Amino acid sequence: MRRGVNLGNALEAPNEGDWGYRIEESHLAAIAGAGFDGVRLPVRWDAHTAAEAPYAIHADFMVRVENVVSQALAHGLKVQLDCHHYDDLLTDPHGQRTRYLAIWRQIAARFAHAPEALFFEPLNEPNGDSWSGARVASLQAEVLRVIREHNLARLVVLGGPNWNSLDGLDDWTPPRDPHVAATFHYYEPHDFTHENAEWLRPHAPHFGRRWGSDADVAQVQEHMRHAASWASARSMALQLGEFGVNAALPLAQRALWTKTVRQAAEAFGLAWCVWDFAGAFPIYDRPKQRFIPEMRAALFDQ
Repeated sequence: MRRGVNLGNALEAPNEGDWGYRIEESHLAAIAGAGFDGVRLPVRWDAHTAAEAPYAIHADFMVRVENVVSQALAHGLKVQLDCHHYDDLLTDPHGQRTRYLAIWRQIAARFAHAPEALFFEPLNEPNGDSWSGARVASLQAEVLRVIREHNLARLVVLGGPNWNSLDGLDDWTPPRDPHVAATFHYYEPHDFTHENAEWLRPHAPHFGRRWGSDADVAQVQEHMRHAASWASARSMALQLGEFGVNAALPLAQRALWTKTVRQAAEAFGLAWCVWDFAGAFPIYDRPKQRFIPEMRAALFDQ
């Protein structure tokens, strides 16, 4: 996947639709038709999994996820199936370890015969005091062994600590596996990309000026250079798995930042997956059933 889009605010909500968005097949068709080659599918698996052993994933939820995956694949899209917002695991790694591995054992078995265009991403944005680079890598090695029981060569996408941040890459050594790629997320400067973000109120940040100075652009380019150098030194494929600006910012500013980051990522050979399709960082206008022209141009025009 070189040009992807996150299907945010849908299946990683406590229940699909709780955050105002449900995935429709017409959306997947639009994504494929616009020139994207894949989607990242964030899923809150733990909210739909039994609390007691054997930790069965609810059957109806598994079917729903499977349907979305099948529809996306049918439209020629690659799919990166992600475990999102497993907050209990992040706060209690030891207590939730067995349940987490049981969840992935079920996912891996269910999709064992899916096309190779389906990828797995075992855990989104590990963060907090319990999650050093070594702790992240240790759990990743365990979940990789579980996945490989049924998926010997499926691509697995792994990220480092500190919210999959660029800084987190430097504190992390990925497990050795010939079918692993790395990912990182980029929302810098955070005070800009999350300015007036509704879900952060009353503590939402304020950037205080327009973004786009020469220094701003140079910082983005330096960050992407650093990411590419990290990947090159380890002979790993690297994906910019999330980047975006929330809808509270003026559209022209959102588009400028998005284009600058996307072009810098491409200049250093990085794949990308924008956040997100039609959630809080939208590139698609659902009422008008079309991509926001300025955002589509930011992602595809030179």
